[in-house]
Amino acid sequence: MPRETARRLPWRRPLLVVRLVGLLALTEMLRSAFFVGFFPLYAGRHLGLGASLVGLVTSVHYLTDALAKSGGGWLAERVRLGAVLAGSGLFGLLAVATLPHGPLAWMLLVAAAWGALVSPLWPAVLTFISRDSHRGYEARGVTLATALIAPLLGLAMLATGYLARQRPEEAYRYLLLGAALLALLALSLAGLKAPAAHQGREAYDWRRLIRLMPAAFVQTLSTGVLSPVLFLFIARVDLGVPRLAFLIAVGGGAALLVLALAGHRADRGEPRRLLVPGLFLAGLGLAGVGVLSLAYGPTWGVLLASGLLIGVGYGLFFPGWNGLVVRSLPDADRAAAWGVIMTLEALGFAVGPALGGFTWDAFGPAGPFVTGGALMALVGGYYLWQLGRSDSAG
Repeated sequence: MPRETARRLPWRRPLLVVRLVGLLALTEMLRSAFFVGFFPLYAGRHLGLGASLVGLVTSVHYLTDALAKSGGGWLAERVRLGAVLAGSGLFGLLAVATLPHGPLAWMLLVAAAWGALVSPLWPAVLTFISRDSHRGYEARGVTLATALIAPLLGLAMLATGYLARQRPEEAYRYLLLGAALLALLALSLAGLKAPAAHQGREAYDWRRLIRLMPAAFVQTLSTGVLSPVLFLFIARVDLGVPRLAFLIAVGGGAALLVLALAGHRADRGEPRRLLVPGLFLAGLGLAGVGVLSLAYGPTWGVLLASGLLIGVGYGLFFPGWNGLVVRSLPDADRAAAWGVIMTLEALGFAVGPALGGFTWDAFGPAGPFVTGGALMALVGGYYLWQLGRSDSAG
């Protein structure tokens, strides 16, 4: 039975990959719950910090993480991978235990150090998963791993935010418990070595990485525009909890159904053939949510159509993007190169909120949604142009 299960999964060592995915999930849940759900409420009530200082501490953490990703990925391939994982997990426990109790200078220092120590995790773990995947299953291996993490982040943030609003001391105890579990899981992986890169390969053409950079930045920028205005929009159109849950369920369900089929195509064919329709469909659905909800109200029909477009679009996009990245990155120094891509993705998401606020003020509530959809279409056009060039060359 274990052999049959292993053959159905894209990874050679599925139990080890699940532990690594669990480490990533716990790390991101802890950060999201701490900086978004707990720290703003706790710091305002008990430390007397205003929103600007709370935002500064949070920004320092995520900006340090973003800027250090390439260097962190490079380091993870040159020292024992398990030591990097263990160090990150242990410092996460130290950060949660001490950051809320120090002066502002200490908070900034710990937030920055935590960001730097977390930075190698994503490029290093995704590199490990891509090399541990069976040949021809790399896109499915990376996509399945990341898809397991995403739904947990929002739940952790919302649950911690609710607890912090009602019972902040209890919320903090849960954060400490989560940090302790993370440290134990990280220590259990302390002896792990990264899989070696394949030998006997041709010299890498670094222009392949450069061609990914504009799209890596813009695709996260297109979703980051919604982060400061999403709840404002929900209040403006009176999108109640049942209809919001319906939109999420339709979009998430459609994405999961498409992911199962699209991952195979990403590994077997040209990933950009999934990226192009995926980005156009997701962009159309995103713009539709903003425009149609304002014009006709958040009716069930509007939510169904928009949710299907967004879900199918992202279901095509994620395996296509992962397949393209895995094919485009060098085998040697893959974690460092993946870190470059992730740095650009993080910077795009960091710039997005400023653009979202501006377009809301300048063009009204539909502005950020139309802007996000247009940026997705722009990236889709970029990939379409690249695909046309590769077809002509072939």
